[in-house]
Amino acid sequence: MSRRENTERKLLNALEEQINETGMVGVGVNAVAKRAGVSKELIYRYFNGLPGLLLVWMQEQDFWTARAGLLRDEESSQQTPATLILSMLHAQIEALAGSESLREIRRWELIEVNEVTEKLAQRREKAARSFIDRVDGLTQEVDVPAVVSIMLAGVLYMMLRSKTESHFLGVSLRTNAGWQRLYAALEQIIQAGFPENLRTQALADLERSKSEGYLPGSRQ
Repeated sequence: MSRRENTERKLLNALEEQINETGMVGVGVNAVAKRAGVSKELIYRYFNGLPGLLLVWMQEQDFWTARAGLLRDEESSQQTPATLILSMLHAQIEALAGSESLREIRRWELIEVNEVTEKLAQRREKAARSFIDRVDGLTQEVDVPAVVSIMLAGVLYMMLRSKTESHFLGVSLRTNAGWQRLYAALEQIIQAGFPENLRTQALADLERSKSEGYLPGSRQ
């Protein structure tokens, strides 16, 4: 690792530690540089300021920005849309559950509108659309983007709510057992609400059928 790479890593680690200790209210150029043991000028030189540092950190942490190519590889294309969506939801749960600093950033995004939060939202939306656009339009029986939006929003809300509330409608938000129940509920929604072809046929096969005009119920 070069000197610059080592300094960048120190700053990214210091940012995460600062978020965990103080929340976003205590995050600033001076605080992060002091924690990293480097000059604050390096934040501007290497990251173009605190917004750039935050964006790079989120690039590594956030599910969508870290896995923008989720559906580009051949292995994913051989799975069913239902399986892919459930895998994505499960990965979202794991990512948020495993990082208090990530949860703090997502809370901050909900209450602040600024240069960083706007860029994070735009980048996440672009990455998420690359996923959802491939599983959209394969059937008229269900509005896939709308259904997935509700499920994702529910996961995010309950994960963030767990900071101040231990249970939601009697379901634990702070235990593995509670989240296993919630993930099982997501599976039930998929099984009950998605048509058979989205649950049993590979994405690549469905896309091929759609392009050939043979997909029952596809949007034309």
